[in-house]
Amino acid sequence: MGSELSATTSPTEPTQYGFSYEYGVDIWLTDKWQPIRFISSVNPTVSPKEVDAATYDDNGADHPVRVGETPSLSFYVQMHRMASGNFLPEVEALLAATRPDAVGSLGVVKVRYYDKPVKGKPNSKEAYEMTATVSAERASTGNAELSGWNFTLNGQGARKGIVNPAPTTA
Repeated sequence: MGSELSATTSPTEPTQYGFSYEYGVDIWLTDKWQPIRFISSVNPTVSPKEVDAATYDDNGADHPVRVGETPSLSFYVQMHRMASGNFLPEVEALLAATRPDAVGSLGVVKVRYYDKPVKGKPNSKEAYEMTATVSAERASTGNAELSGWNFTLNGQGARKGIVNPAPTTA
């Protein structure tokens, strides 16, 4: 027997390419989720938190067991200044968590990140929320460049899977 498809076997489901810009990141601002605008280079990472469970049965080999995770989220945000001189509210919230007096609960933000395709249905399993500390680094420091920040958010505890807030689009 060969690997031919029979008349009753359907071919592989058609697929669509995914693009790097199809990711959304929102920050919680007191009473609502605010999308982080002018964002790029969104990079969520998750490292396993492991303990060694090796026994004699492993003959000296490692036997890591995942007991948790260490999530982080990094991204770039272009600088946009408002008429008041302040930056966008979502950037002000991120920067506030990096101030010298931002200790304890003042030094964390709540964010969510999720699959957000331009067209079609978002992946329902690719949506997370986390509470995180914030580090900021000024980006684009050349003589004639657009300014912005590179942010890294380090999770406090594990991420929480959430319902994907991105709408299905035609």
